[in-house]
Amino acid sequence: MAPSILYPDSADGPPGPLQDRRFATDLNLDQVFAAITKGREDLDLRPVFYTPLRRLDDVAYRHEVLADLRRPPILAALRDFGEAMRQTRLVLTTTRSLSNSWQRERHFVDAVAVYCDAVRSLASALPGLGPHSRAMGAVTGYLSGYCSSPGFAALADGAPEIVAALGAIRYSLHIKGNRVTINPYRGEPDYTSELAAVVARFTQDAATDYTAKFRSPLHMNSVEAQVLDLVARLNPGPFGAMHEYFDRHQGFVDPVVSALDRDSQFYLAYLDFIEPLRIAGLPFCYPVLSTSPGPVRAQGAFDIALAAAAAPGGAPARGVVTNDFDLSPAERMVVVTGPNNGGKTTFARTFGQIHYLASLGLPVPARAAELVLADGVFTSFQQAERLGTLRGHLEEELVHIHDIIQRATPRSVIVMNESFSSTTLRDAALLGRAVFAQLVERGSLCAFVTFVDELAAPNEATVSMSVTVHPDDPVLRTYKVVRKAPEGRAYAAALAERYGLTYGAVEEQVAK
Repeated sequence: MAPSILYPDSADGPPGPLQDRRFATDLNLDQVFAAITKGREDLDLRPVFYTPLRRLDDVAYRHEVLADLRRPPILAALRDFGEAMRQTRLVLTTTRSLSNSWQRERHFVDAVAVYCDAVRSLASALPGLGPHSRAMGAVTGYLSGYCSSPGFAALADGAPEIVAALGAIRYSLHIKGNRVTINPYRGEPDYTSELAAVVARFTQDAATDYTAKFRSPLHMNSVEAQVLDLVARLNPGPFGAMHEYFDRHQGFVDPVVSALDRDSQFYLAYLDFIEPLRIAGLPFCYPVLSTSPGPVRAQGAFDIALAAAAAPGGAPARGVVTNDFDLSPAERMVVVTGPNNGGKTTFARTFGQIHYLASLGLPVPARAAELVLADGVFTSFQQAERLGTLRGHLEEELVHIHDIIQRATPRSVIVMNESFSSTTLRDAALLGRAVFAQLVERGSLCAFVTFVDELAAPNEATVSMSVTVHPDDPVLRTYKVVRKAPEGRAYAAALAERYGLTYGAVEEQVAK
């Protein structure tokens, strides 16, 4: 069975992707995944980031790989391999753009040589580095067998032989008027260096460059192409061997090696993305996961998208506030209340982000975490009304939430932000209670940001969390979300008193 560094049982293939990618937009993970995969678009890594894992062993499998990659020699070996494979793809792409068949075949040989060197280098390095993960152990064994196979030997040994044979070709070029003659080299004097010296005298200290600008040297003009064709006719042996090699080794990249190249970039791209955040002092951890209702907690969790924008290039992470949450196995609903612009939505996004990233088998933005291995992360955030649906804003929202409830399981994670804000306070409270009852019945884990304080009434399944403000100035937000009863009216009273808008103050002003 071909080894994979993403899935322990490659015969089963990857699990099916989430059907609804709306969660990524709502949680700003679409921005994160776009930034992670930037510069690696040719590898098509996006599907991997939208294919969460469902089994604990699958997550453990990736954690093992990441543990190997924390060892600098293994990380460097995979980076070198990835760079060589990128060069292979680049040369092959260039090869397909060339019009001259001999030139295409020659660049093809170069691509093969780079590929074979990359595979041999990694195959020779890994055994001495002693990777501990199941994945890298299987890859080490596979590469060893692949490099010792007759097929790889013919591929790897043939390329330098062809290069050497072509490099040994010598010919003479005779130009008279518009006639070019190619003859076998018979020991005639080589005037190349003398001509270069003569031309150099006219190019020194030139104030203005009047030389013509030609296309890339890779693209031959018609004269060069005809010269090459004539040289090939004079040397049928080396050129014929190259043509045969080209035909025989089409599709030379081994599927397992190709998958290793792509899949390793999944890990490397994420590690590259979070490294500046680590440098900025923000923590990442490998969460403890469970598939049954258990404690759900995190310490020092933060919004990874917000952090990436606030701390580019490892700059100090100013403005990034971390938060904690701690739920018992029975507590499944987190209701977040508090003043506007206080960090409620950021907290909810953080809650959803770390659960989803955990389901990819990746380090999550927190100091420590115990989480549910979600079988789906669903979101309901305020959306602009869509005229094409012929439904009102509230109806559209209810249809979407109904779909979430129908798909929800005890392992689902649901993030809802300011739901039912388009209706009255009374109706919002009524709808919120009905949704809560359905989700509690299903046992789903939910973070619910609301302006309806009544929904935060604590019970066995519901936990109230609220945004805090500065104790001496309610206008100043701390962006900390803590476990406590809602204080929306208290904030409003404090603000009214500060700005002279209490009933008594207004009445006094009116009397004047």
